[in-house]
Amino acid sequence: MTEGDGMLIGDGSEAVYCSEGITVLQEPELMAAGWERRTVTDPTRIDELEEVYTSLGFETCTTEMDPDSFGDACNTCAVTACSTYLALFTRKQAAT
Repeated sequence: MTEGDGMLIGDGSEAVYCSEGITVLQEPELMAAGWERRTVTDPTRIDELEEVYTSLGFETCTTEMDPDSFGDACNTCAVTACSTYLALFTRKQAAT
């Protein structure tokens, strides 16, 4: 694939836009347990984001990224992201 004008071009027949129909980081077990994916970010920012979400009344969970959890159209980006980023999930804190 090559990049041009904000799009990735596969075999040259049609552009594939990263924002269209691409599923990134599917974590069915976490989502089934009520977690919602909030962001994927550099590990140096995770502590700050966890603090913000905790102060807003959320539980937080971070996961390393696995290329197999990305949609088929994201293989190239997934390999790069998985080596450098973490995913942050949140859910409302249980009432005590």
